[in-house]
Amino acid sequence: MSGIAGICNLDGRPADRTRLQRMADAMAHRGPDGLACWLHGPVGLAHAMLHATPESLHEKQPLQDDAGVLHLIFDGRVDNRDELRAALGSKGLTPRDDTDAELVLRACACWGEDSPRHILGDFAFALWNETTRTLFCARDALGIKPFYYYADRHTLVFGSELRQLFEGADIAREPNEGMMGEYLANAITSRGETLYRGIMRLPPAHCLRVQQGKVQLRRYWDIDPARAIRYRTDAQYAEHFMEIFSEAVRCRLRSQGGVAAELSGGLDSSSVVSVAQTLRRAGAGAGAELETFSLAFPGLPCDERDYIEEVVRTSAARSTVLAPYAPGPACHEEYVRRHLDFPGYPGNYMWDSIRRGLRERGYRVLLTGLGGDDWFTGNDSYYLELLRRLNFRGLLQRARSDAEAGFGAAAAEFYLELRADLLPLLPPAALHLIRTALGRTGVPAWIRPQFARRSCLRERLQRQPDRHRFENRTQRDNYRWLNSGYLVHSFEYDDRSAAGAGFEMRHPFHDRRLVEFSLALPPDQLWRNGQTKFVLRQAMQGILPERVRQRQTKADFSHSVANAFQALGGEALFHPLAPEMAERVDAAQLRAICRRMMQLYAQNKEEYADHIWPPWMAFGIALFYKSSFRNKMSGADPVSQVRPLACD
Repeated sequence: MSGIAGICNLDGRPADRTRLQRMADAMAHRGPDGLACWLHGPVGLAHAMLHATPESLHEKQPLQDDAGVLHLIFDGRVDNRDELRAALGSKGLTPRDDTDAELVLRACACWGEDSPRHILGDFAFALWNETTRTLFCARDALGIKPFYYYADRHTLVFGSELRQLFEGADIAREPNEGMMGEYLANAITSRGETLYRGIMRLPPAHCLRVQQGKVQLRRYWDIDPARAIRYRTDAQYAEHFMEIFSEAVRCRLRSQGGVAAELSGGLDSSSVVSVAQTLRRAGAGAGAELETFSLAFPGLPCDERDYIEEVVRTSAARSTVLAPYAPGPACHEEYVRRHLDFPGYPGNYMWDSIRRGLRERGYRVLLTGLGGDDWFTGNDSYYLELLRRLNFRGLLQRARSDAEAGFGAAAAEFYLELRADLLPLLPPAALHLIRTALGRTGVPAWIRPQFARRSCLRERLQRQPDRHRFENRTQRDNYRWLNSGYLVHSFEYDDRSAAGAGFEMRHPFHDRRLVEFSLALPPDQLWRNGQTKFVLRQAMQGILPERVRQRQTKADFSHSVANAFQALGGEALFHPLAPEMAERVDAAQLRAICRRMMQLYAQNKEEYADHIWPPWMAFGIALFYKSSFRNKMSGADPVSQVRPLACD
């Protein structure tokens, strides 16, 4: 978990050393192993170093080539190192050393602006070419590494964290009403905007080019919709999955020290831990011992210690079980002041116990099970897919198969699918007409109509035309998630949390190769006979304990939001509302939703979870606005008031 920052003056003025140093200092927590700056003419580059791989111990950044033409700053990890080294060697560009930054520098020299497509891993980098006077930046395919930037007519600045951009310069801090609306609607669609007008993020799978005063964005990678993986047997699919998944885990075990892993007891994190241990025993993984970290919730339905203990016994991994961290009410405002962003979510704070444990034990790598739900859950729309293709024979065979497997209510299931899934299969124009006729604009009722119109919220929330046509709904839904604003938003929160504790998170299920694999599978390899993640479960036979492999339940941590509201005062949070929020949301409706949620929670009724997000998103935006804009207007600058946090 390193960090980068940079300045590029579009008008040719020399870069401001003081400004660059302040941007570097603002990310010092990301680089406990060194902070360095380089300036030349209109460009300044800064790098904060965290040694997370053995090779990074010998890495010096900013890095330049022998001719002094190319200058690189790189935050990330290269996962296809052997493949990349061989390809470069075949072109006479053998790397000077074994560091990831050197591989990226040589890749840029070899393939130019096509280089990001050749690099597998999590990364964000910037490259200055002294000969062409070009700044070239790129972000990994899923957006796991952060990259924020701001550009006006004179200057482009960028960094790994939002607050860096406000250091040493008078960049206007103005709210982005459209993004505020997306948060309030709990429907984050934009991948390029932030909550500040003019402050942007480089979208995943995109690169940015600055030359002759012009800033251009381009997408360098996308899913191939024509790719289809088809085998004759389930075993062949499982074998192919395991080949990719094992490599995704193996390349993430590369660590300068020990490796930690989240273990919840669910299918995904348990699979990562079990495969990692299998690789280590075979000598294919890291030499250091793997230690798992878990949270215990005694007396709550989300307590998963029985599953955790089974995985620990089977995998023979070291295990640490901790109590969840319980933040105080002030923690949310402190978060906004520190990061100048939305305060996050109560469930995220619980994991501070694990983050502190990693920091105390000196771990710099944490494996997670995140991504399994995203790419391998699938959905139950195969009846409709067969019907849409007029495959009546296949429809009959599937219904008979489900009945034989114990799904005797296949006809009822089919009816429910028609009702739930028929509308999404209609063309967007027809769907729009139907929703308009029903008075459904997509804008939640608690958002003021005037604000919705002013921020063009209805247009933002409407589904944009798909870039590609896919064979089935599962592929289409997964592709939409890949391009969703919420996915990149969640990665940035994970990165921020890990950076504050001095380690980096690695997500094997978010490996680009696994994402490509999942979108090329037939739907029934993801969802089969009411069972999610079918191909993963098949592949884990003999590796996972059967009770975990066949597990159908998932832990729900919605209680963390209800508890946070109790600590904050419940519906009293919305009485009264600050004027700038009162003209955006209906306080009476939010109070009613919050009241209902707390009543259901007190009665131990699971339905309370259906009511948690409208009030939480409104609370978060109100807090963000107060800390980022009202305090700024009154002269209390949140950037200058940042201090270390107990809860971060």
